[in-house]
Amino acid sequence: MTATATPLVLLHAPGQAPMAWEDVVVPLYGSRRLLTPWVPGLKPTDRRPLPLPDAAAALDQQLMLEGLQAVDVCGVGLGAMVAAQLAADHPDRVRRLVLVGGQVRPSRTALRLQAGMVRLMPQSRLADSGVSKDRLLEALAAARDLDLSAALPRVVAPTLVVVGARDRAGQLGARALEQAIAGARLRVVEGAGPMVNEDAPAALVQVLRDFLD
Repeated sequence: MTATATPLVLLHAPGQAPMAWEDVVVPLYGSRRLLTPWVPGLKPTDRRPLPLPDAAAALDQQLMLEGLQAVDVCGVGLGAMVAAQLAADHPDRVRRLVLVGGQVRPSRTALRLQAGMVRLMPQSRLADSGVSKDRLLEALAAARDLDLSAALPRVVAPTLVVVGARDRAGQLGARALEQAIAGARLRVVEGAGPMVNEDAPAALVQVLRDFLD
């Protein structure tokens, strides 16, 4: 492990579990300290999804208990939104920020489509993540009220916005994030959909190495 490397926190999306980062963590193992916590509010034992400020505050508390001062943070989907809120509310905590498939405000139309797909999905598709269909539907319903508009102008950490080339809906959100965060850059990952950490983990590893190092 490189002694001077900043620890990296990886935040999953709804419908994923921390293990969704496995193919990203393995190539990075030994280069820096890596943390893959449950996103506050998405853990199966949590009672309900949390508003973004509450989720960011809970994550900040968890990092403090881990003895971590400054960290790099990469999040996917809702994990990206929590990461951005953390960077806005606790600027001393976040050194660099990578937002994958994030949104300023999730599209309600897209959320309805996702909820419809989840309802038709067999529970076995979610078995590996330990997330129930009902819990995922709760998270999608709660996402309708999420809004980073006020938080993003307060982000001072160097930021990279990442989106999959096959994620057409996500590209609109990615451009909005890029425009809302001063100095942010946009990177499109070929062959990937919304879940870049699962669709193209090797490409995401290279993106992280290039940006963080």
